[in-house]
Amino acid sequence: MDGTIGLIIGGIAMVVMVWVVPRFLGTNTVTCTRCRGSGHVSEHWPDPSKPGGWHRVEGECPKCKGKGRTKS
Repeated sequence: MDGTIGLIIGGIAMVVMVWVVPRFLGTNTVTCTRCRGSGHVSEHWPDPSKPGGWHRVEGECPKCKGKGRTKS
């Protein structure tokens, strides 16, 4: 009986460790490829619908929302 209780407690402890430890270490995120981790973008590219027009994105990165990291 004592061994069974120990196995149950050990199993619960392992599940908690597998779920909690990666969140503290930050292993579930990767650097944002659009802003290169800065959280800020300043981009422009040609707009084919307007002659001489440009699309502009400036300020907070829309991909990572200014955090510089995305979830993998």
